[in-house]
Amino acid sequence: MTLSKVLSVALAVAVACANPVLKGTTRVVPRDSPTPSAFPLGDACKNEWQYVNFNSDEDTDKVHLQKLHDVICSGEIRAISSYGLVSARDLLAPYRRYFAESDDEDDFQTHVKDVLGLIAGTSSTDGPVGSVVKTFVVDNLDYGANDPNARDCTDEGVLAYTDTDQLDSREKIHFCDLSWTRGGAGDVDCASLDPYPSTKMDSFSRIALHEMLHYSSVGPKTSLAEQILDAKNADGLPASNPERVHGLLDPEQDDYPLAPEINADSYAWMSLDAWISHKCAADRNGNNWASYFTEDPPPYDSEELED
Repeated sequence: MTLSKVLSVALAVAVACANPVLKGTTRVVPRDSPTPSAFPLGDACKNEWQYVNFNSDEDTDKVHLQKLHDVICSGEIRAISSYGLVSARDLLAPYRRYFAESDDEDDFQTHVKDVLGLIAGTSSTDGPVGSVVKTFVVDNLDYGANDPNARDCTDEGVLAYTDTDQLDSREKIHFCDLSWTRGGAGDVDCASLDPYPSTKMDSFSRIALHEMLHYSSVGPKTSLAEQILDAKNADGLPASNPERVHGLLDPEQDDYPLAPEINADSYAWMSLDAWISHKCAADRNGNNWASYFTEDPPPYDSEELED
């Protein structure tokens, strides 16, 4: 690994792992620690994630539970992660937009394939998603609000988060209100898209995949052997949309070739890019679908950080 690469990724990781700003008032919510359970509205599918603190008699909770069930059991998570895997394996355009090509020093493609393969699973006969997903827990409570040093849904721009709950020491995912407004990837209108990947193609499954990737049982348990975090661009802001994720890699922008493989949204947007490309392409013969987007995302807008 060259010195320039080491310095590049060190900068990205140092920013991503920086201690969050203290929020001042501790908002501790007294609560019990119930045990996560299977899908409470009917039969769970194989390897479906677990649920806690949902009220199956409450209409809004029932809608959210069904959405969480469907994104797994319909095969949508497997679909987008599998197309991301294929894109990495065959070095297709969606992969090359966000990740570096493997070289003698770093096997980026294998790392990406292994991570996404863990989520997708090896075969549809094993269930609609990889077996690691059955260990994931979705908490309906904004449990981060109990930790003044943790993220929660009051933080600007947070759609969801994955963290260890201080109350029960479990790693859990919580989806914030904004995330529920995202539709399914299959509902994306191809005619409305730009010639480059943008947030117009966003979906709930992209958010869900992003959060799954943060689990300590994903990145560290594959050939990547590292925790997948939320990296930041050179201006110190999160690499969290197609423009910024592309900018991490782009030699004309951040030029951090090691950062994408430890950035959750690099995997999530690349996988969604690949699936949407296949969905919308007029020619799906072979890998022709991969060239659906004819342009890379434009440079991200650099903003001044507040003091």
